[in-house]
Amino acid sequence: MIKALGYNALGANDGETATRVIEEKRPDFVITDVRLPGMDGVELTNQIKSREELAGTPVLLMSAFGEPRRHRGDGFLQKPFDIEQLEQAVTEHLSAGRNASTRK
Repeated sequence: MIKALGYNALGANDGETATRVIEEKRPDFVITDVRLPGMDGVELTNQIKSREELAGTPVLLMSAFGEPRRHRGDGFLQKPFDIEQLEQAVTEHLSAGRNASTRK
């Protein structure tokens, strides 16, 4: 879906791999499922937000099982969702991230 919206996408099958990819590639935006093998999406988000160099990266969590309490993500999408909902969330959070970085 991300590629269909015109964005480049990187993938990872688990939280540990995602952490390495994020550290190496420094993406503009992270979308993660809450349920991942090993480290879950909430812990992945916490790790991203706790690192100064990554803290400004918008993180969108998604799940079919409801929004987790007390997560540090910037948004949440309830599965199933359609491409329009994804596009709105990505556009909204990328714009917010850009605006925040220009205010620093």
